[in-house]
Amino acid sequence: MTELNDDVLFYIFQDLYYLITSNSNNEKKYKKSLYFCLFVNKHWYEIMVPILWSYPYKHVYKKESLFNIIISHLSDNSIKFLKDKNIIEANFQKQKLSFKYIKFCRYLNDIHKIFPIRSSNLLKEKIYKLFISECSSIKSLSSEMVCYPILKYPGANISLSNLYELDFKSGRLNDYHELAQICRSIEKIYIDLSRPNITELIEMQKQIKYIYVKEDDNCEKIDQALEKHANSIVLLNLTIYTKNGSFLYDLLLPKLSNLQYLRINNMESKCILKHVIHLNYYNLQVLDLVEVSLDIAINIIQNTNGNLWKIKIRCHADYDRIKEYDQTIHQYCPNIKYVTVFLNDETLKELEKIFIKCQHLVAIDVLENFSSSEYANKLLNLLVDLAPLTLYRLHIDFITNFNREYLKLFFTNWNRKGRKTLHLYHLCDYLRERLVVKNIRELEYYNDDFWNHRITMLNDEKND
Repeated sequence: MTELNDDVLFYIFQDLYYLITSNSNNEKKYKKSLYFCLFVNKHWYEIMVPILWSYPYKHVYKKESLFNIIISHLSDNSIKFLKDKNIIEANFQKQKLSFKYIKFCRYLNDIHKIFPIRSSNLLKEKIYKLFISECSSIKSLSSEMVCYPILKYPGANISLSNLYELDFKSGRLNDYHELAQICRSIEKIYIDLSRPNITELIEMQKQIKYIYVKEDDNCEKIDQALEKHANSIVLLNLTIYTKNGSFLYDLLLPKLSNLQYLRINNMESKCILKHVIHLNYYNLQVLDLVEVSLDIAINIIQNTNGNLWKIKIRCHADYDRIKEYDQTIHQYCPNIKYVTVFLNDETLKELEKIFIKCQHLVAIDVLENFSSSEYANKLLNLLVDLAPLTLYRLHIDFITNFNREYLKLFFTNWNRKGRKTLHLYHLCDYLRERLVVKNIRELEYYNDDFWNHRITMLNDEKND
């Protein structure tokens, strides 16, 4: 048998890593598969180690073990210094390392969690300096790391030159000007608009694609800096805390011609976002709205180009707009896969049309708590008779309203149709024991991954 060369094996393992880690359910089921690759032979081990160590904290089983491996990269003089200062135990022995593992680290988002409780700042500084000096291509930083003078550490101009992601919200990095001279490749940013000193850094980037904004104040300079990237921005995740409306909507949103993902969390529900209604969202694929009125959701959907495949709504429903909302789904979303719908006596007909017209449905999120089992039974009949064969995820919070015998009949009929095993999702773990259907074996329970909502940008990163 012809052996695959190193490059081919590396890309196979990297794709396997991405497929497993980009979905939390897959990660739970198949995480060990990544480690089994280490034990096939030395060749596979040498290829797999850099992939697993690219995000060290993500795959840790014991934080203490990871910490001991990382600290073993320090020089003997540094270890002696830390012992003399009683920062680490006097009997600590460096581990013999097969690789210089730390040089493979790229994603350091959670690396601060490896430290023992009440670790000294001196110990952390030693470790962070080690990362900066030894890692050749850091993609993301821990929020705690940016509180240290990392730009002064040896090697910062190299290790941070390919920085991909930066959180401006939690860190206290003061010298954004110096960072702007080092890195020009940041594509994913977390910001709040009360930090005007980040303007230059935003302007200096080649293309920013993913923006997570907490807007509790208006900052025209930051808005103008973001405008430079209007053509490259594909994701906008906006949390609004101001009563005066969103400044970003007036200046930025109308110019985001390539926007594919829009999430609005309107924490200040009195903020009326009427000005988003008449914008065109021709490339929009994912819409996620929290505390945004249904009339705005309807208008956004109607101004898309049929590319939406995921719509998530979390709001106090406008009862007089529920039917119109469900109508909008089957009229404007032929490619929808994941969708929130509302159910009452007026919407059963619209839900029937959704099942008929939306033939790519994978998951349906049914909102509206009702007391009548009549509507619950009609929903089950619609699912069996009309739901497309692609559908296998159901999120429904009022499951306790269903009759046990009717549910058993439903699952029998579902299986006779040759459908996939139905996955039922709910919000609360305690319901797992209380649900009236807990003894129905055909039912599988999931509680954390219905939306598969964790947005992973590794499609761009893995080609670096």
